[in-house]
Amino acid sequence: MNTLPLTLFWQLLRRDIQERYTGTVLGAAWLVIQPLLMLLVYALVFGEVLQLRFGEHHTDGQFAAYLFAGLMAFNALAEVVTRAPGLLVERRELLLHSALSPALLPLLPVAVSLGLEAISLGLLLVWLLIHGQWQPWGWVFYLPFVVARLLLSLALSYWLAVLGVFLRDLRQLMPPLLGVLLLISAVVYPPELVPESLKIGLLLNPVAQLVQGYRDALLEGVFRGEIWLGLMLLASGLLFAGRWLFQRLMPHVRYVL
Repeated sequence: MNTLPLTLFWQLLRRDIQERYTGTVLGAAWLVIQPLLMLLVYALVFGEVLQLRFGEHHTDGQFAAYLFAGLMAFNALAEVVTRAPGLLVERRELLLHSALSPALLPLLPVAVSLGLEAISLGLLLVWLLIHGQWQPWGWVFYLPFVVARLLLSLALSYWLAVLGVFLRDLRQLMPPLLGVLLLISAVVYPPELVPESLKIGLLLNPVAQLVQGYRDALLEGVFRGEIWLGLMLLASGLLFAGRWLFQRLMPHVRYVL
């Protein structure tokens, strides 16, 4: 078995994470500090200052966990979507002068997003345990949604990575699009606040469904099979089409780079 591509990919992944925190005093410790700060800020601002609730029985800590669980899913997708359009251009030398298969490069932001999400998940589970919200089956019901998230992330990574070579504006377009997506996906507010006439938009929004799947599993200990199945079908179709597009356009990418 030829393990060289996997070895190269592992080295690339390590270098990518090291570059992210090069020059900082705390280095890789930011991987834990950043999500921990987010969780504490949400608890302070939304719970203590704004006194936001989603039901009369919910506490400050529960609302912070509610926000954090939604943002955990959204930020993992955002990590991939923001990096993928510039991925092949950034790794031009590696792509043209190494044995690494081009098809492995879109895996890079997905692998990074999985690592970041794993750290956030650990902090969230500790938070839930401390605040008496621990759901014994929550993490089990969460795992299928992680698979759906990874498939969807990988599909988007293939699409955006290869299209980003020809459409350089995609890289600039992603941040404002993500801002809109954040607002229409019920990430920072409960879906119950959305008017009935607009709730069809949430039902058709895969990001909103993914966020809800994370929350149902981790905070309520409930598995929404119909949501998960719909996400899996959508992600699988997008991944199949994305891989096909990637293979068709890669021969032309080398000339553009």
